[in-house]
Order: sequence, then C-alpha cells, then structure tokens
Amino acid sequence: MDMGENMKILASDFDNTLFVEDTNIFLKNILAIKRFVSHGDVFCIFTGKNYSDIKGILTKYKILYSYLICEDGAKIYNNMDYCIDTVMMNSKIISKCLKVFKNNNCSYYLDDGYNKTNNVNDCVKVVGIYDDLNKASKILYEILSEVDVYAYLSKSHINIVDKSVNKCNSLKRLLNLEGLANNEIYVIGDGINDLELIKNFNGVIMSNHNNKLDNLCRKEYDTLYEYIEELSKN
Repeated sequence: MDMGENMKILASDFDNTLFVEDTNIFLKNILAIKRFVSHGDVFCIFTGKNYSDIKGILTKYKILYSYLICEDGAKIYNNMDYCIDTVMMNSKIISKCLKVFKNNNCSYYLDDGYNKTNNVNDCVKVVGIYDDLNKASKILYEILSEVDVYAYLSKSHINIVDKSVNKCNSLKRLLNLEGLANNEIYVIGDGINDLELIKNFNGVIMSNHNNKLDNLCRKEYDTLYEYIEELSKN
C-alpha cells in the first residue's frame, strides 16, 4: 500500500481514550478523527476487543479509521475490514493456560478474533473472567510464571495472547506490511497494555491513566481530540 511519505500516523487506544463516558468529549473525538483522516493522515484504532464487538460501535457512531488492530494486536484490519495479519495461539500453550484457570476455578473463554470458540486450533486469545482482583493477580502471576505468553489484567478480565503479540509489535508489523515505516508516527493510550506502544514510539498518555504508565514520564492530555488538534497544527 503506497500512501506516500510525510503523512502523520496516529495510533490510538479505544476504551477510555477514544471511547469515553462523556458524550460531548466522545463526539469531539470522532469529529477530530474525521478531520485528521480527511487531510490524508492515517488513523489506527487499537483495542483488546474482538472484531465483532468493536465493529458494532464503530458503525453505530460512524468512527473513521485507516486500520483497526484488535485482540491487543493479534488481528489487523484495513479500512475495508480485510484482515491483513493474524497471530494465532499455539494449542499446547492454550491448554496450559486453561489448566491454570481450571485449577483456580476461574471462568474463561477462547476467542477466534470474531466470536467465542471451543476450538484450540483456531484461537487468537484466551480470556479469564474475574471479580476478585487479588485472586486474578495470583492467577496472572501463575500463568506468566508457567506459560510463555503475553498477558495482563484489564478491568474484569485476564487477557492472554501469543508471546509475540502486543500493541507495539502489531504496529511494527502493520508499518512493515503497508510500507508506512518512514512516516511520522504518534501513539496515545491510557492502559497497562499500551505501555510497550507508548514506550517504543512517540507516545503520550491520557491524564486519567493506569499508574503503571507514570514512569514513562510522557506528556499527558485530557482528551484525544486535543492531541489530534495539536498534531494537525504541526
């Protein structure tokens, strides 16, 4: 995909960065993205959600995007919703994760990128469900100690993908696949799964962010649209 050089590429986290509870801010974010893309710049959405869950929201609110990176980077789509890259989980790795969940009486499900599945040979993500943070932290520690994966806690889930997958690595894959590596690249997020992305690229963070991002010492923004407006002026 030859889109030329000297364009800006902005990769944004979805929940609590683009999609926020304040309706006024959310709508301003959407308008800012529309203007950004209309100038020929590239806007990428990152999410831990699968394609089916995120697509309904994007369609409902008519949110534009150049690329959509789902499942924390395991699935990458272009703006025609064609999947251009997938990283599957190994079935033996999945079985090890499930053993830990079962031993700890933790509910879980497998995700094939679109829906829940029972097929360990067609799975990009394993998700544990928890309501006890201390117990979930223990399970996460056990998984990371025993299984070679990338895993983290979100608000109510234990998220597990292949060890090669995180938002940073997926952006690198996208840039290489689409020949975009020579452009200006910017990223923004708020969560622990944004850490590698912000650390390795020209990243900034949302003011309301996970405290584990504090050590990055990056500039903070109250809203996504304010950051986009600043980028558009430069």
